[in-house]
Amino acid sequence: MFNRHPAVNSDLRRRVLTSSRQLGFSPKIAHKCIGIVTGRHSPSFPVGYVGIMSSLVSRMLSDKRMLVELIDIESLDLVYETHVDGVIGIIFDERLAELTDIPSLPVVSINHPMSKQGVSSVYADHYQQAVLATEHLIEHGHRDIAFLAIQPDEWGSNERLRGYQDTLAKHGITPELDRVKYTSAQPVYDTLSRWKQQGVSAILNFSEDACMEVLHILSNVLGLQLGRDISTITLEDLPVGQYLSPPQTVIRQPLEQLARIAVDHMIQACNSTDSFAPLDCCLPTELITRDSVARIRQDD
Repeated sequence: MFNRHPAVNSDLRRRVLTSSRQLGFSPKIAHKCIGIVTGRHSPSFPVGYVGIMSSLVSRMLSDKRMLVELIDIESLDLVYETHVDGVIGIIFDERLAELTDIPSLPVVSINHPMSKQGVSSVYADHYQQAVLATEHLIEHGHRDIAFLAIQPDEWGSNERLRGYQDTLAKHGITPELDRVKYTSAQPVYDTLSRWKQQGVSAILNFSEDACMEVLHILSNVLGLQLGRDISTITLEDLPVGQYLSPPQTVIRQPLEQLARIAVDHMIQACNSTDSFAPLDCCLPTELITRDSVARIRQDD
């Protein structure tokens, strides 16, 4: 009855389990538990990358009858205390590598390559993201292109910046010194109003937590018409992006595939007594073109 034998009628099992709860009896059924280490939650943008990936990984683990425990990076000691069977990191923090000191604990990182530190890693090609976006803007005649990210000390942000700079250099474009800004260092309005005054024609809107704030300020505060007065390419293909006015051109990361590979690797590692070399898996991204990028003449 308590061991989930398939021959037991599901209604009967449910009645017995209900009765056992009323009697104060809790059967000990073995389930593996995976800790999902997260951080940088944005209350102003709860449907951003961290929220979506946490949901995907949790659902996929639950489908495999595995328990899930959410652990904030600032409470990493809980991994030691709860005796989880494995850890999947949805966090861009080097402290995740500390967990490799725990015996028989598989650790997988999503979108933060750490295989050299012994952590299995699956990630999207962040360099390619910026190359695709910058090339698209240049093909549409843009020369004064700005880059906006969250903070400068993350692998993903640095890779995107490198792709942006390399693509500009490839086309002989030298950006102004203040065309790279970070929302963690300066209010979004200050950055955007200055770029408007200086004649920036396009923005790589690569600050996931503030991407909707950026679009709001550009159109509703600064009075610019997106896709005409200013062009934007936004990170993450969130459903809301195609319903904005105009629909947003975006960089699509293969979020479901990232989550699936991480979960499958975790399950394999948990069910095996063999040791694995750290996984290092990089997936391509995709540019989804919509109407937020204007075509301009080179002399505009």
